[in-house]
Amino acid sequence: MIGDIHIHSKYSPDSRSEPELIEKYAIQKGMDFIAISDHNTFRKHDLKIKTIPAEEVSSLDGHILAIFINNEIPKGLSQEETVEKIHDAGGIAIAAHPLRYVNGLRKEFRDIYDAIEIKSGRCSESCNKRTEAMAEKLKRPGTAGSDAHFYYEVGRVWMEIDGNDVEDIRKAILSKKTKVSGKDLSFTDQISLYWKFVSEYAGRGFKRI
Repeated sequence: MIGDIHIHSKYSPDSRSEPELIEKYAIQKGMDFIAISDHNTFRKHDLKIKTIPAEEVSSLDGHILAIFINNEIPKGLSQEETVEKIHDAGGIAIAAHPLRYVNGLRKEFRDIYDAIEIKSGRCSESCNKRTEAMAEKLKRPGTAGSDAHFYYEVGRVWMEIDGNDVEDIRKAILSKKTKVSGKDLSFTDQISLYWKFVSEYAGRGFKRI
């Protein structure tokens, strides 16, 4: 199975994508499963495609991807507290784009995660390669996700696992049996992305998500 486990819908403040449109495009792209991981909000989506319950949590130190959770994880906590809350909710804690300049964990990164997002659709090739090297050094499983904020970005990056159901995805991640693929962010796309970040940041009154 292949899937994209880092997607934002209209329930994130920086996306307008309808969950049903995300589903439609994911199926068109050949995805077998997805995770709609909105910023600091948790919703269960009634979709036909296999859907992992998820949230992207804003910790004090950067963004953390929470998948397989059964309740919303509060924002504004330390990395350690956030990971603990994710585990209490039955989830897996993934360091989201940890080396990205915007909203990455960077120097504050802690060795406390179940997995590390080593292939992000909104990171450059060099950033993704450095992240993959870090995961290997820390002996952590690697995951992949597009970090799509527009429906047409879904499936830009994907993860491949053996199995047939959602629980197989959990097992594959934790046992390091994942294969990541997809398109890194080009230099031109990086400029567009960071312009978008700055514009939205100003539009929110310089408040971080």
